[in-house]
Amino acid sequence: MPARVSKDRGRDVPTTVLLGRHFASAGHAVRRLASKLARQLQHDVEPCDLATPHDPLPRLVRRLVGRGASRLVLLPLTLDDAGLSGTRLDVDAPLRVHRGRGPATDDIARLLGDRARDAARALIAGRRQPAQVVVVIATGGGANPASNAEVARLARLVYEAHGYGDVTCAFVGLTTPSVGEVIARAGRLGARGIVVVPHLLFDPSGRRRLVQQARAGGVAAGVEVVVARPLDSHPGLVWALVRRHLEALVEGGLGSAWVNPELLRVLEHAHAHGPRLDTEWAARMAQLLPPRYQEASLVVSSAPMGAAALQRDDDGRVAWDQMWQGFCELALAGGPPHRGTLLEAVAPDAALANPERYAAVRAELARGLQMVTGLVVELDGPVGWIGLRCADEEMAIWLMRAIVVENIMVRREGAILFLPAGCHFTLDGEIKNVVTAVAKTHHYWIEHQAAGY
Repeated sequence: MPARVSKDRGRDVPTTVLLGRHFASAGHAVRRLASKLARQLQHDVEPCDLATPHDPLPRLVRRLVGRGASRLVLLPLTLDDAGLSGTRLDVDAPLRVHRGRGPATDDIARLLGDRARDAARALIAGRRQPAQVVVVIATGGGANPASNAEVARLARLVYEAHGYGDVTCAFVGLTTPSVGEVIARAGRLGARGIVVVPHLLFDPSGRRRLVQQARAGGVAAGVEVVVARPLDSHPGLVWALVRRHLEALVEGGLGSAWVNPELLRVLEHAHAHGPRLDTEWAARMAQLLPPRYQEASLVVSSAPMGAAALQRDDDGRVAWDQMWQGFCELALAGGPPHRGTLLEAVAPDAALANPERYAAVRAELARGLQMVTGLVVELDGPVGWIGLRCADEEMAIWLMRAIVVENIMVRREGAILFLPAGCHFTLDGEIKNVVTAVAKTHHYWIEHQAAGY
């Protein structure tokens, strides 16, 4: 059954369609989520199981058009888009369609971190310190390397946001390492307790397999293992979908005509390090950004920062501090990551394969980072990394999380961020990627800090 709310049919009100696969095994939970989302958006929300035979989406759309719908927002209800954002829609009807994306990486990381913290209480409760607990982000695991790498990135985000001894990832399906292998390794390294957090949505059979593997792995390793609750019922999932709904409308040119001002600020807040995504968030979100970004009618650009061309000074060197403008506007839009794929850490041997080139890359990175931030650059760190000294740990943690979302791997030691550096980096490629991501996120941090939020 659809999730409906009463509304004036004389207005161009959107209908949101949640796209997924194999909803049948979790139909009640999907419908419950659709109802919650409908209450927030104040219009109809319809789930659509694309695994149903005979073209379920066109059939659903024809039914919605028959009810008077003239504008649709299509949102993938998955932890990765899995090709759903490009789903074909062949319907002969006057219909405006806005295509959204699945929940954003930073929102998913918050949900996983919340579930890990809740489950860890059963281990900690006077017997364990957080540093003695290892968290395992466990997912189905398929043949797509990019999707599998995304889970590793999420694990790093959760690690930096919490005080656990380690946060790593494991896979239930075809890909390795398996849940049992990761638990065994953590046990050998001295873990006193392990929390397994399912990176799954509306997949009860996958969760059952994960629980079985986690319990068996704990018994074999002699380590206490707790499996966290599923993400399906987390209240933040509704807000993650609200964010993607609003992005789809704004990017599709609808502007503020059907964007509730309070809900628009959910989208804005998603790039700040504010409170948990719960019922209090909606009431407090309007106070989280500098005043000039709080206008409900603000329409912002989501064009990738990577489109900026290199600019050079009179000496022919890259003028890193003159290349960009509009960092905050991009961040508010939910912003596409600066890179399409994750720029990962560089192994020491690979970084030093050409020592002269490695030195030149680090020198240019140091020059660019200092120009766009004014911070001290540390060159005495580990091989394959270049350091950036932040004002304090709070700043370092916030920037680290924001930079990882830009698809740049980063690590932190106290108030120092370490960014990847390797002899194969090019000026138009990886060097520009690192400097751009740092310039963008540092600029937004300064706006955030200067306003006293």
